[in-house]
Amino acid sequence: MLRLIADGRVGLDSPASECLRVVRLADDTITVRELLSHTAGVDSPAPAELFADTVPDLVTLAGPVIACSGTRGVVRPSNGGYAVLGQLIADVTGSPYRDAVTRLVLEPLKMHDSSFPARSADLGPDAVSGYNVTPEGTFVPVPAMISTIPAVGGLWATGADLVRLGTGWSSLLPAALAREALTPQVAPEPGGRRVGLGWLISPRGDVAVHAGAGPGATASLLVRIRDNQVHLTMTNRMIPIDPINDRVLRSWTNPTH
Repeated sequence: MLRLIADGRVGLDSPASECLRVVRLADDTITVRELLSHTAGVDSPAPAELFADTVPDLVTLAGPVIACSGTRGVVRPSNGGYAVLGQLIADVTGSPYRDAVTRLVLEPLKMHDSSFPARSADLGPDAVSGYNVTPEGTFVPVPAMISTIPAVGGLWATGADLVRLGTGWSSLLPAALAREALTPQVAPEPGGRRVGLGWLISPRGDVAVHAGAGPGATASLLVRIRDNQVHLTMTNRMIPIDPINDRVLRSWTNPTH
């Protein structure tokens, strides 16, 4: 989305509805900036609808009108808002989301081992299995599923490619827009989250974070803003990842410890 904004094809403070063609937001005044910063109040699909064997059309998944029952101006991470951004990218470029992002981001950053599979059958033999652990301590493989919303957890990538994303994303943008992406867009509530354009920002304002989880897996990408140092954690179990990130953040603050 930031690539399209940089090219003048989408306005950061324009209503998203001006570019949407397949779905529409119940509140047609919501801006692209609000969607990127999770402050639009857009409803998310039910968690049970987020993973499946194939990727449906967004209309099939969420209907033609996307509900917006949350409070605008307050940070509330929303899969629904990012689903709308994915559809907006497809509508503006005239190509499926996965093709547009491959052309705009993956290829320029040489992320050649990354893709947005449309079916779990497309994952191939090199995909790493996720696991759950039974009460008896046995590891049980989790059936491979893909995100029903490519813009929300649809990327399958290697560790090396995610490091390329963390170190290289800002090189695809004008410097001012890259700085804006790392700038909190609204004042956080007490103890609340700080969010830029697509990035969570650490409470100290010095680290950009993007993290998520899927069936039997977690991933977390940390980028130290001052020098672009990257730390990536990937697991093939659903385990808490915050303690790992906390250790990294402490080491970045106190490098001698």
